[in-house]
Amino acid sequence: MWFFFAFAAAVIAAISVIISKELLKGVSASVLTWGQIVLSTPIIALFLFKEGFPQLGIGFFIATFGSVIVYTLSKILSYKSIRMSDLSLVYPLISLGPVFTFLVALFPPLSEKPTILSSVGVFVTLTGTYLLNVSAAKEGIFSPVKVLLKNKAPLLMLASVIVGSVAIIFDKVAINNTSPRSPIFALFFENLGISALAPALYLRNKSFILQITSNFKSFLILGILVAFSSVFAFWAISEGPVGLTATIFRTQSLYVLLFGFLFLKDRPKRETLIGSLIMILGIYLIKAGS
Repeated sequence: MWFFFAFAAAVIAAISVIISKELLKGVSASVLTWGQIVLSTPIIALFLFKEGFPQLGIGFFIATFGSVIVYTLSKILSYKSIRMSDLSLVYPLISLGPVFTFLVALFPPLSEKPTILSSVGVFVTLTGTYLLNVSAAKEGIFSPVKVLLKNKAPLLMLASVIVGSVAIIFDKVAINNTSPRSPIFALFFENLGISALAPALYLRNKSFILQITSNFKSFLILGILVAFSSVFAFWAISEGPVGLTATIFRTQSLYVLLFGFLFLKDRPKRETLIGSLIMILGIYLIKAGS
C-alpha cells in the first residue's frame, strides 16, 4: 500500500503547489509555509484520535526537532523560488531530492544499500537536470550549470531540495521511535512544532495574520490538501523504504508541469519537458534497483 499512498501524496501535493503559486502574489513565503501547516493540523488531529497515542523514545524528540527546522527552511526557500519564477523553470528541480535522500540514507541510522541499477538512476536523474537548461549549451558544455548557479530562483529551489531531502530521514527516525509505530503522531507533533514558530514569524512579518485572513478561503483549501497529502506521505514513509518513497513523492514535478500548463498557462520549454521526463526515468530506475 505504501506505493499508492506515496502516489496519492504526490498528486495532491502538486495541486497544492498550483494554489500556492497564486497565493504567493500577495503572501510571503514564510506566512504561506506557516499558515498551511496550522490549518492542516486540526484535520490531522482527527486521524490521530483514531490511531491513538504511542510511547516515545528519546530519538523521537531529536528527529522531530530536526524535521521541523529543515522542513520549514526548505519550504520557505521553495516558495521564494516559486514566487520569483515560472513553475516550469524551477519546479522540475525537486526531482533531485531523491538523489540527496538516496545518498543520506546510505549512512546510519538507516544504512540503506544501493544497487547498480539505483546508481544508474542517480546518473540519469542528474543528466535530466542538466538538460533543463540545455538551450544554453551552445555557449559551452558547462553553460547549463552556469545558468543554474547564476539565476537566483533555480538556485533557491536547489538549496530547498538539498535541505528538504534530509527531512524525510528525520521523519522516518521519528516514526521508528514510536511504539506502536504511529506516523500520524509524528506528523502531528512536527506540525505543532512548526505552529509554535508564530512568535518568530510575528517578529519577521507583523501583518502575517492579515495575509492569512484576507486569503482565508485559499488557505483553507490549501490546508485541507496539505493535511491529506501529509497523512498519505507519512503512511508511505512508515510502510516503505525511504529511498523508494522519496522517489515517488518527487514525481509530483511532472504533475505540477501538467497542472501549471492547464490552469496557469505556464507552457514549459521543450528542454524542460524532456529534462523532467528523463529525471523521472532516473527516479524510477532508483526505485526499481532499491
